[in-house]
Amino acid sequence: MASFTWKQKVGERVNKRKSRAFEEEAAEDDAAEVADGSIDWLSLQALKRSKVISLEDAVAKAHRLTSEGTVLAEAERFWEAITKWDEALQWNPKDGKVYEMKAQAYMQLSEVYPAVSAANKSVELAPLWWVSHQTLGRALLGLGEVQLAARSFCRAVHLAPDEVEVLEEDLPWVLSLKQQQEEAKKELSPQPCASDGPVKLVEIADTSSHKSLEIWKNPNSQEILLSGTETSEKTLCALPRNYVYMRR
Repeated sequence: MASFTWKQKVGERVNKRKSRAFEEEAAEDDAAEVADGSIDWLSLQALKRSKVISLEDAVAKAHRLTSEGTVLAEAERFWEAITKWDEALQWNPKDGKVYEMKAQAYMQLSEVYPAVSAANKSVELAPLWWVSHQTLGRALLGLGEVQLAARSFCRAVHLAPDEVEVLEEDLPWVLSLKQQQEEAKKELSPQPCASDGPVKLVEIADTSSHKSLEIWKNPNSQEILLSGTETSEKTLCALPRNYVYMRR
């Protein structure tokens, strides 16, 4: 009777040998990629995902810091709000709205020059945003620059002609200040003299010799020029209108 014995298949042995060789070769290739500083497809995908997450974290952190600064500003804690906004600008340095809020906080603190600087930065980053021009105009009024403030308000009106706040509050305010400034200049301007000729004044005293003063008024300035001469006159027939009695 024929006996049954287990016979090892040649094909199975070859397949296992090729599989083992392929695995060893793939391991060597992976080691070479790691040594060169490159990574495989799975690691590359993970690296891209981490970059996207870090970018989203930066934007989210800037938004969170901006919101915290807004809450502090509403509570009139302006210095703390400015600190939060500075931290937000480190994550998103091109946000013109944050600079505009900083300018408002500086104006509340009467910090005029930092307010103008922040407002200028806001206009630079957001030139088509009418609020930045409005804030710049208000900051310039703190410096006394009425003409420049009027220009900023006019730009805000051109960008947003339907904004009632600029038309009914800011523009009338700056125009009234401009009118007051012109009236003050007129009051300080020199007034023309009534008579351009010299006025002769004689001192009345018991001495034999008197000094007469001739007062020359320059119509273009407030200066009064005095010149003294010796005279022997004792009386005046008619006193001038602007006569001044001289005492010793």
